[in-house]
Amino acid sequence: MSAVASVTSPQLGNPDNTQETQIVRGAIALSGNYPPGGDTLSFAGISDLIKSNSVPLEVRIYETTPAADGPGSGYLFTFLPGTTNANGVLTVFNGTTQFSGAYGNPPFSVAGFQLSFTAYFPMFD
Repeated sequence: MSAVASVTSPQLGNPDNTQETQIVRGAIALSGNYPPGGDTLSFAGISDLIKSNSVPLEVRIYETTPAADGPGSGYLFTFLPGTTNANGVLTVFNGTTQFSGAYGNPPFSVAGFQLSFTAYFPMFD
């Protein structure tokens, strides 16, 4: 049971910095089962890229499954911040119903299924 943030290409590994925000992009690797209430999403594996001691201000999670592999799932993916960069929560909804079960089930079993993220961290804290 885990969702781990990673950077999968050199282009994504170059954070974008504004005057007050660092923007980090990458992929989310899923394993095991989705537990009731959401799955822990950790940014600890990319802490060398994050120049902030704070949890993200905002995290956008979206599907990046290639169109050739089928239509998007229609699921909504959200992030709830934790107390550290290692214990935020990924939630998955289909309409008003929260997903439950193994990540090996649809929509996650679609060939080429991929979740990606854009995370916004405060600078200079």
